[in-house]
Amino acid sequence: MYNFFVKNKVFHTFVKMKKFISLTIIICACLLPANKAAGQTVEEGALKNERRADSLYRAYEFSRAAKIYSQMAQTASAEDKNRLETKAIACQNGEAMLHYVSTPVVVTRKTLDKKDFFLYYPNISGIGHFATRDDGAGFSDTLFIPENKNILYYSARDNKGKWSIFVSKKQDDGVWGAPEILGKNVTSNGNDIFPFISQDGKRLYFSSNGHYGAGGYDLYVSYWDEDLKDWGVAQNMGFPYSSPGDDLFFYITPDEKYAAFSSTRLLDDPNSRLYSTTRIVCYVVEYDRDPVKHPASPGEVYNIARLRSTTNLTQKQRDSMGMASVDKALAGVDRKTGISEMDPNTRMITENYTKAVLRYRQMKKRQQVLSASQDKYRSLYSALEERIAQGGDSLEMAFRRDSLRDLAQTISESEAEALDISSQIRQAEAEIRKTEEVFLATGVSVPENTLFKTSDELAAEAQDNDSGIDEVDFSSMLDSRAKVVTDSGFKIENPKPKIDLTFRVLKKSVMADLNDFPQGLKYQIKLTSSTKQLQETSFKGLSPVFERKDAGRFVYSVGAFDKYADATKQLSRVKKAGFASASIVAYENGRAIPLVTARKKEAGESQPKTGQKNAKASAFNVAVYTTGSSLEQPIMQALSSGGKDIAKVAAEGGFKFIAGPFSSQKEANALADKLKEITDKKISVEAVY
Repeated sequence: MYNFFVKNKVFHTFVKMKKFISLTIIICACLLPANKAAGQTVEEGALKNERRADSLYRAYEFSRAAKIYSQMAQTASAEDKNRLETKAIACQNGEAMLHYVSTPVVVTRKTLDKKDFFLYYPNISGIGHFATRDDGAGFSDTLFIPENKNILYYSARDNKGKWSIFVSKKQDDGVWGAPEILGKNVTSNGNDIFPFISQDGKRLYFSSNGHYGAGGYDLYVSYWDEDLKDWGVAQNMGFPYSSPGDDLFFYITPDEKYAAFSSTRLLDDPNSRLYSTTRIVCYVVEYDRDPVKHPASPGEVYNIARLRSTTNLTQKQRDSMGMASVDKALAGVDRKTGISEMDPNTRMITENYTKAVLRYRQMKKRQQVLSASQDKYRSLYSALEERIAQGGDSLEMAFRRDSLRDLAQTISESEAEALDISSQIRQAEAEIRKTEEVFLATGVSVPENTLFKTSDELAAEAQDNDSGIDEVDFSSMLDSRAKVVTDSGFKIENPKPKIDLTFRVLKKSVMADLNDFPQGLKYQIKLTSSTKQLQETSFKGLSPVFERKDAGRFVYSVGAFDKYADATKQLSRVKKAGFASASIVAYENGRAIPLVTARKKEAGESQPKTGQKNAKASAFNVAVYTTGSSLEQPIMQALSSGGKDIAKVAAEGGFKFIAGPFSSQKEANALADKLKEITDKKISVEAVY
């Protein structure tokens, strides 16, 4: 899933398409005769307009760019019209995403080669290793294999030639089992690549150019639903993680302090001196599992998305020192002060004193960071309150109120952490003073080293914001290159081919494995039964045919229909093929049920049970119907604002997203009304009995 980045050249951003189109126009212009000068002027004008729109698009001026693309599409040829409309849609998505912007703290960044940028991610070797794998078709790829994990997620080409994410489980013999493609919540019509699973196994991060986004490859996260035993609907991570460029491979360090991802956003403008088709920029930021998001103007987002290192990097570096750094610092004190030469009791007291001092410094720095962040969040909270007071359209006001609620929660959590830190600081001060008293009572002198200071000196030092602790060096964070193992023992079973359950007539019938028969309520057309096992040649090309054994006889049926009406439409076709006694039968979860029972279930699956015409609904769901496989981010945000679970199920002509259950119809109606204000999609409130 990594090597195809360069070899297959599938990362087609708008810039690459524009460059090809520009070259085509220039070549055609050179071949035109002189009397076509007017045509040349028109083409040059169109090219100039598109360049202007592309520049606006890269500057996050999506609304202005969309107008130009849409105007050009009205008079463009069929091929160009489709391309321009695609750009306009990406701009519309980008405009909506401006309401969901976060501000990560950038630690460092580095420009790397596209061919192996993923090998330089910080500490990635600590949780797994890279290995080469041949897909059996002459294509060698690099996979990331997690250590001590029995589940492997990776990206590979599916049977349509697209890149999709597969999951494989390790078997007892050490071989990875036959992979299965992830469900429709993750798998899109485009390419889904670079999957990464969080340490707790609850979050799946990946890149895609097929889900809702602002163009190119965006970054997405899907959360594991323990009840459904499936991954939830993929959510765009929003700006600045996603961008108009290609954004790839979101990764979290083992300690979950930092995240890394890579992007072409600074390198994909042909008019820039930084332009490169072979390079990519890797960014390391402080990891925030649930970042606070807020609306921002195009100019603000453009500056945020450049992901420059911040001026408070030094503060963050000091904050990052964990107990591993404490032990390392203590080892340095050991060498410099000769602690090892002390008697065991004095050595223990001195080491405990050192650790208490280091913890004190860390907590004081954390306290300062919390104070600064609280000031920032309170300022943003006040600004949002002022914007809400000024009024605006209902969609914008809903976004602002959601952001205000998130900010209030973040401020509350930060204040709680600050109280806890203050308590820990007081405890550390008491421990330091107690140890100083022991030093005085036993006549032990504190070693002459900057790490050993009295509690009063530490307090004064913290006030001056100068701890004297060596800074953590982040400049080399992206310098170490992980090894790629040519692992001949690494094996993944070939995926089991998926049977097409669509009823059809072929030259030769397809016999289906009964294990592939779907769950739920299904109808089939029974063909015949026999005391002897029949071959596929007996079924006149009807497919797919299932074989069951019943009371010593072989029973054969064809198809797997969701509705009785669908089976009825094909019944005459089956009879004309030579099966005059064919009939419709029903199964539920693989078990035969009476046809009349099945038809009642089909007709009444969303109605009260028999004899309950006057029964009261126990709860209510809100459903949004769509022809696509995903919802736009503003709709998803509004749908989830009710705090209920969201499920995605197949519906006639597409899908429906269901939020619920709500205990009262009034509560469900309120959410439905909110959704109707921002979309013209079909919205319904459905009773649950």
